[in-house]
Amino acid sequence: MLNAIQWDSTLIRRYDQAGPRYTSYPTAVQFHERVSQFDLLHALRDSRKALKPLSLYVHIPFCAHICYYCACNKVITKDRGRAQPYLEKLEREIEIISRHLDPQQKVEQLHFGGGTPTFLSHDELRHLMGHLRQHFNLLDDDTGDYSIEIDPREADWSTMGLLRELGFNRVSLGVQDLDPAVQRAVNRLQTLEETRAIVEAARTLQFRSVNIDLIYGLPLQTPERFARTVAEVIALQPDRLSLFNYAHLPERFMPQRRINTSDLPSPGDKLAMLQASIEQLSAAGYRYIGMDHFALP
Repeated sequence: MLNAIQWDSTLIRRYDQAGPRYTSYPTAVQFHERVSQFDLLHALRDSRKALKPLSLYVHIPFCAHICYYCACNKVITKDRGRAQPYLEKLEREIEIISRHLDPQQKVEQLHFGGGTPTFLSHDELRHLMGHLRQHFNLLDDDTGDYSIEIDPREADWSTMGLLRELGFNRVSLGVQDLDPAVQRAVNRLQTLEETRAIVEAARTLQFRSVNIDLIYGLPLQTPERFARTVAEVIALQPDRLSLFNYAHLPERFMPQRRINTSDLPSPGDKLAMLQASIEQLSAAGYRYIGMDHFALP
């Protein structure tokens, strides 16, 4: 790990061009129509022959509210009943995939993402995890990394208790920014108290890791305002922190068209936010582990 970041403006300008998000693997541009179901079957069978441990990702696309910055694969609805047909198809997919793997293959990593996984009811979450345990070798000794993304507005202590009971031991909280003006500009109103309550629940219930997501480059953000958000998040002492650069692509993501382009910070201000955040987090004891992620040692 580098102890210091060298801020070379000439180098930054040289490589300031669009590209796939480097935290994605494979990147979107690597997907093509020539990949068939047989390629997937071959990959699954190779994994089975090698008895490799498994990492599973479960996508829950539903959200009750739309965040204007969001570029995720999502379904916006307040009708909780819309999840059931999707869950039926998801459970069928679980059955099909598991047939091509060996029951001895342990699931070392499990992640529920979205959307908002906690959009599901407690009964739906319990049933889905039961179905996964029925068809995959999930660990029962809390040694796996089993994580779930949480919208603090869609969870409470009872939700956190259920998730811990189901075997989750890591949580990732979407926060993005705590400044009310920025929150209004992106249609995500979320108080510091809501976030703090979930962090405290996670600590009390002995979740192994708490991550908080922040985004810099959102409308109405300034280096000074964002520094206050970072300071408030540091006070919560998450184990990990993600600091993402907002990519404004309204031609591809319709919700982003509701963002006033003139409200977006300049490239210089975005870079200043990143630099100041790295300095704040480093001073607070966080290690910059790369790919926009920070962790307490």
